[in-house]
Amino acid sequence: MSAAHTAAGPAGRPRAPAEPGPAPIIVPMRRKHLREIRRIDKLVYPRPWSMALYLDELQRGGERVYRVACTPRPDGRPAGVIGYGGFMIVAGEGHITSVAVHPHCQGQRVGARLMLELHREARRIDGLEALTLEVRSSNAAAQRLYRWFGYAPVGSRENYYRGGPGGKREDALVMWCHDIGSDEHGTRLDGIAASMGVQ
Repeated sequence: MSAAHTAAGPAGRPRAPAEPGPAPIIVPMRRKHLREIRRIDKLVYPRPWSMALYLDELQRGGERVYRVACTPRPDGRPAGVIGYGGFMIVAGEGHITSVAVHPHCQGQRVGARLMLELHREARRIDGLEALTLEVRSSNAAAQRLYRWFGYAPVGSRENYYRGGPGGKREDALVMWCHDIGSDEHGTRLDGIAASMGVQ
């Protein structure tokens, strides 16, 4: 899975502007979230992960970081899942495997909130200095989001995605964010958080 649909409709499909909702609560992904996560996957990914694959990911502990965005209950506790994201750690680098948001909640900065939490978590991991991801070449909204967090394109992977417009394969843009442990990146994240009104 890859970060193909953050802040944009599935496979480039147009969507109506979303009404602003309450700020999501971000919590660690748990087994109890997986049914709702898979429902989101089926709406936004042509080839969603299986339940078995998710369970395997959750068992990998320190090699994986996954977070879930939930709507808040009136008492402040998390309710339904509206998005999720995560990364795996390979050879001292973080690879964002997915950032997905329910189509009804896209355009409400849920993806940005998840990215902020993932970056904050990455900065807490000793020795982790870079994050990378792939994004559909047509997904301009997701690319803008990633650039906001400091990612820059470094290349492409030809025919990486299935299920593009007209059922054709689509290239992936490879993006990297380096020096995530630096003071400069911390200042960037603080600015992003302030713009969203979160701590």
